[in-house]
Amino acid sequence: MKNGLTALEILVALAILALLATLSISSFDKIQRVVYLDGAVESVTSLIREARTKTLASEDSSQYGVYFESGRAVLFKGAEFSEGFPDNKTYVVPEKAEIINVSFPLSSVVFKKLTGDAEGIGDVSVKIKNSYNLKKISVNEVGLVYVE
Repeated sequence: MKNGLTALEILVALAILALLATLSISSFDKIQRVVYLDGAVESVTSLIREARTKTLASEDSSQYGVYFESGRAVLFKGAEFSEGFPDNKTYVVPEKAEIINVSFPLSSVVFKKLTGDAEGIGDVSVKIKNSYNLKKISVNEVGLVYVE
């Protein structure tokens, strides 16, 4: 009776380990994409809700909105977006994500004073680049935000 392992047994064990490593790396990549997507969606929805809250609170006696581009969302003060305005608050989307399919008029949603209603309803999607993973953020006529 021999007390060692044959070359075939070692190769089979290594092949099984390689297969398990490949499967776990693939699963980790999928989980990481979901985490990036959820984080980006949460940040964009928080920015939209912050704009509505500031409008309802009549902060600086103004209305607020959010402007959308592929790589960023910008909370702005006033009835329309103005690039470089010092009160703008920019959220830069993580490198692996992007904002797509903006259906708001002028690529922005603005909230009305006193009511918080949205001026121009629409939606925007956040997507992981090179992936089919995406979530749609919608704002209805009364300014409520929904994620699909």
